[in-house]
Amino acid sequence: MHTAREIREEIEARFGFFPPFFAPAEDDARVLENLWRQSLLAYVDNPLPALFREKLFAWLSRYCAVPYCIVCHSCALRPMGMRASEVLALLESLPPPHGAIDETLSRLEANHEGLVDWPAPGSALEEDLFRWSVFLFVHQARAERCRERVRRLLGPVRYDHLIVFLAYVKTCLLWVETHPELSYEADRRAQEHLGPLLQEEPRLRAFFAGYTERVRQEREAREREEREAARAGERAEALSRTLSRRTEALRESEAQLRLALESAALGTWDFNPLTGELRWDARCDALFGLPMGAPVDYPTFLASIVLEDRERVETSVARTLAPGGDGEYREEFRIQRFQDGMERWIASRGQCFFDEQGHAVRFIGTVADVTERRRAEDNLRFLAQASVVLATSLDYEDTLRRVATLVVPVLADWCGVDVVDEQGRVHRLINVHRDPEKMRLSEELHRRYPIQSDASSGVPRVLRTGEPELIPEVTDEGLVRYARDAEHLRLMRELGLRSYLTVALRSRGRVLGALTLVRAETGRRYGQEELRLAEDLARRAAVSVDNALLYREAQKAIGLREGFLQVAAHELRTPVTALKLNVQTLVAGARRGEAWSERTVSRLTGLERGVGRLGVLVDELLDVSRITSGRLVLRPEELDLAELVREVAGRFRPEAERAGCILHVRVPGPVVSRWDRLRLEQVLSNLLSNALKYGAGQPVEVALSTSGERVHLQVRDEGIGIEPAVQARIFERFERAVSDRHYGGLGLGLWITREIVTAMGGTLHVESVPGQGATFMVALPRG
Repeated sequence: MHTAREIREEIEARFGFFPPFFAPAEDDARVLENLWRQSLLAYVDNPLPALFREKLFAWLSRYCAVPYCIVCHSCALRPMGMRASEVLALLESLPPPHGAIDETLSRLEANHEGLVDWPAPGSALEEDLFRWSVFLFVHQARAERCRERVRRLLGPVRYDHLIVFLAYVKTCLLWVETHPELSYEADRRAQEHLGPLLQEEPRLRAFFAGYTERVRQEREAREREEREAARAGERAEALSRTLSRRTEALRESEAQLRLALESAALGTWDFNPLTGELRWDARCDALFGLPMGAPVDYPTFLASIVLEDRERVETSVARTLAPGGDGEYREEFRIQRFQDGMERWIASRGQCFFDEQGHAVRFIGTVADVTERRRAEDNLRFLAQASVVLATSLDYEDTLRRVATLVVPVLADWCGVDVVDEQGRVHRLINVHRDPEKMRLSEELHRRYPIQSDASSGVPRVLRTGEPELIPEVTDEGLVRYARDAEHLRLMRELGLRSYLTVALRSRGRVLGALTLVRAETGRRYGQEELRLAEDLARRAAVSVDNALLYREAQKAIGLREGFLQVAAHELRTPVTALKLNVQTLVAGARRGEAWSERTVSRLTGLERGVGRLGVLVDELLDVSRITSGRLVLRPEELDLAELVREVAGRFRPEAERAGCILHVRVPGPVVSRWDRLRLEQVLSNLLSNALKYGAGQPVEVALSTSGERVHLQVRDEGIGIEPAVQARIFERFERAVSDRHYGGLGLGLWITREIVTAMGGTLHVESVPGQGATFMVALPRG
C-alpha cells in the first residue's frame, strides 16, 4: 500500500507536474491510488493513438459542467500539432445522428473486412471510428446492435482498449463534476497552451466563456430529448407489441391465404403494364394447359380466351389500367386449354396499382376454374325454365313435346320420348332433332326398325326397370353389335351418334315413359353430371305428364258425371212435375170445400211446398250440368224489371208470412230493357229464398234502382249475417256459410245465381256484418 505522497511523486514523475485532477484524492491514499491506476490503464498507457485519445477526450468533455476537462484536453492537442481553428471546429461539431451510424458502419464494412493496423491519423477511416466512438458514448443503449460489427472490424484487443477508454472518460467527467472547485488555471497544460490558442483563434475565448451556459442548455435539451425518448420508447414499445400481434396475425393470415389458395385451387398472376411482363404460378399453367414454367405474356393469355369472350375481357383489362378508376378487375370468361383444347370457365379477380402520376405500374390477381359452378348455374336455370314450360300445359302429348323441344339443342342434338301403349307395345311418341335432314332420317329408322319391347338394352330395358342407361361414347363396334342388319347399321352410322343416355319418366312409383338424349354434331360426351341433370328433368317432366294424365282422367270423369246429372235431372223432372200437378189439384179441390179435414189440407199444403222444393233442387242439378258444360243459354226479351220484381216478391209473401218476415218492396217506375225473364226470376227467387231463410223473424227488403246504363238490384235481410272469411267462398259450388244441419240445401243457389248474373254481363257481391244481416247486390247492364 503506497502512501499518498508516494503516489503523488509517481504522478509528477510521469506527467512532469501534479495535475489538479488528482488533488481532491490526496486526503485518502486508497482513493488516490485507485484513481491513478485507472488513469494509467485506461488513459496514460492505453495503446490507442495519443492524438485520437486526446481529440476524443476533448470532444466528450462537452458533457461535463465543469470546464476543467475540456480546457485541459483542448490545450493538450496543441503540442500534438492541431491548430486552434481545428480545435474549435472539433469542439463545435455535433454528435452523429442515429441514421448516420448505419451509413458509417456500412462504409467501414464495405471497405475493410478487418483492420490490421490502426487507421492513419486524419484518414476517413479514423474519422468514421471517431464518429462511432462518440455515438457509443452518447447513445450507449441504441448502439448495442452495432457493437459486434465494430468488434469484428477492430479486433477484440483494440475494441477492448477503446471501450475501457470510453468508460474512463465517463468516470473522469463524473469525478470532475463532483469536485467543481478544480481549476484549469493550475494545470500546466492550460498554463502553457491556453494563451496561444486563444490568441490564434479568438473565437475559442467566446466558446470557453460561454461553455458553462452551453453545457446547461445542452443538458436541458438532452433531458427533454430523454423524456421525449422515454415517452417515444413507451409508444414504441406499445407499437412494437401491436406490430408483434399484427405480425403474428399477418403470418396466420398469410398461412390461411396460402391454404385458401391451395384449397380453392386459385392461381396467381402478376402483370407489369410498363414492360408487358406477365408472371404466373404453376397452378395457372395447369389451368391454361401449359407445361410448368412455360414462358407466357399478355398476348398468350388473350389467345387462350374463347373468341366470343376475348374482346370483352380485353376491354375490361384496358378499363382497369386506365387512370382515374378504382383499379378493380372482375371477369368470368371461357378459355380453350392449350394442350387438349378443352373449354373451361375461368373467374379472374385483380387489382391495379398506380404511381403518383396516375400511371398503372402493377396489376396482380388470381384465377380459378369455375366450370363446375357455371355448369351448375346453367343447369339450375335450365331446370327453372323447364319447370315454367312444363307448368303451362295440361295436355299429355303437348307436355312431352315441350320437354323434347326444350332439351334440343341445350342438352342434346336429338331427343326422343317413348311410351308404352295399352297393349304393352313401345312406340316413339315424340321425336325432335336439330337438323331437319337428320330428323327425316331418324323417323325412317324408327319406321323401318321399330323398338322391340323385349330388347335387353336401350329404351325397353329402361321402361321395364326404371333404371337409366348411359353410353358415354358410341363406338362403331357397339353399333355393329346393336344393328339388326346392314341397312340398320348404315342408317345409324349416317345419323352420326356420339353419346347416348336414356332415363325413365317415373311418377308415383310407375314408369310413364322414357326420355332419350343423343349427341352427334356437337361431339361432346355425356357423363354422370349430364345423367343427373337428365334424371332431374325427367322427374319434373314425369310429374307434369302425370298431372296431365290425371287431368285427362278427371275431365273424363267430370264429363261422365255431368252426363249422369243431366240424365238423372231429366229423368227426375218428369215424375216430379206430374207429382206437383197432382198435389196442386188436390190442394185446390180441398180449398174449394171438398170433404177434406183441416189437418189433411194442412198436410197437402206442406206436401205441395216439399214437391216445389224438390223441383227447385232438380232444376239446380240441371243448371249445374248446363253451366259446367257451357250450355247455359240466355233468351233475352223486352220486359219491365220493376214489374218482374213486384211479381216475384208477391209470390214470396206467403213464405215471408210463414217465416215471420215483413217483406218491403221499393221499386221505381218502369225499368225496361232486354233480359232473360226466367233467369232473372231465378236470380231474384234464390236471393229472396236465402233472405227469408237466414233472416227469419226480421224484415226483408227488395230494392231496385238505376244509375246510367246499369240497373242495381238489392236484397237485404237483418238475420244472422256472414263471417268475413266466408263471404268470398259462398259463391262457389257446394259451399255454405252455415251448417246444412240447421238450414239444409245443396250449396248451389248462390253459385248458380252468380253464373247467371255473370253470363248477363253483370256482377254479384255481398256486404254483411255477423249478427246484423246481409245485403246481396246485383248490377246489370241495360240491354
